Amino acid sequence: MIDKIIKDRRAIPPRFMLKDEIPKEIILQLLENANWAPTHKNTEPWRFKIFTGAAKQKFADDGYQLLVQKIEQGLGINPQKVEKFKENLERVPVAISIIFERDIAERVQEWEEIAAVSMAVQNMWLTATDLGLGGFWSTPEFMPYLHDLLALKPNQKLLGLFFVGKIAMELPGTGRGDIAEKIEWIE
Repeated sequence: MIDKIIKDRRAIPPRFMLKDEIPKEIILQLLENANWAPTHKNTEPWRFKIFTGAAKQKFADDGYQLLVQKIEQGLGINPQKVEKFKENLERVPVAISIIFERDIAERVQEWEEIAAVSMAVQNMWLTATDLGLGGFWSTPEFMPYLHDLLALKPNQKLLGLFFVGKIAMELPGTGRGDIAEKIEWIE
């Protein structure tokens, strides 16, 4: 069963998601499974802010306005990506901000903490797949400009947005190359 879920997981772009509401219980199930990701020293470095409904639209509008100001300041942000950011938020029923919270004592290397957050996202993604939902992890380069908008703490960093929705159409599988080409047995 787990093999099938892993192989069925796909990045479903927001344009292929329906706007149908996702019940709060389902979102909580995704987040509960995310919470069971492996973590060194039990730092549990993942945090999430969930946007739905009017709050999601406000985040889209406020984020868009903020990013347009940054473009006008000449900060080298791609305007098309800002448009796409807003459109994607308006298309999907749920947007989950993926936040890395650094252990204040820094007991674990940062890359290990980011890897733990990534595993939490993978748990969400596999759960979504099992439930017949699509997921997409968006990581535009302008994420740091959204920190204040999200009221992040100094030891937190936005690692992207995870969009969740019902899949509008069947997408072809991407497949993978042969694992034999990626391994070397040392015996």
